Amino acid sequence: MDEFDPPSPRAVVRGILGVAMVAVALGVAVAFFATGAVAWKGVALLAALWGAWGFLGGLFDMLVAPLGRFLGSALGGGVPPPPGATGLTQETAMLERLLAAGSLERHHEILVGVRLAEIYRLHQRDAAKAEALIARLEGKYPNAPELKYARLR
Repeated sequence: MDEFDPPSPRAVVRGILGVAMVAVALGVAVAFFATGAVAWKGVALLAALWGAWGFLGGLFDMLVAPLGRFLGSALGGGVPPPPGATGLTQETAMLERLLAAGSLERHHEILVGVRLAEIYRLHQRDAAKAEALIARLEGKYPNAPELKYARLR
C-alpha cells in the first residue's frame, strides 16, 4: 500500500465508525467501573454504531461497489470481465448451432467462424479443430479479407 494513496471512502467510514465504537465502549466501561451501574444509553449508542457498521458495509457491497464497477466500465471504456466456464460453453454451443444452420450472411458467418476457431484454439486447446474450421471457411470464401489473420502462423 502506498502511503500517499488516499484511503477509499469505505475505509474512511469504517475508520470513523470503528473509532466511535471503541470510544463509546471505553466510556461505557469507565462509567460502569466508576458508578457500578450500566450506562444503557451508551450501550444503545454502541449497538446503533455497530448496526450502522453492518448496514453501511452491506449497502456498499450490494449497491455501491457493483454500481461503481458498472459505471467505471461504461464511462471509462473498461474491459468487460472474462466469461466464465459455463458462459464459454454456452457461447460455443450457440456459435456451433449458428454455423450448422447455414442461414447467416457471409460476413456474419465468417465472424462467427473466427470467434469459434479462437475458442477452439485458446480455451479448448484444440488447434487442429480451429485450423479445420478456418480451412473450411477459406474454401467457402477464398477472397475473404477477415480470414487472412485468423490462422495461427
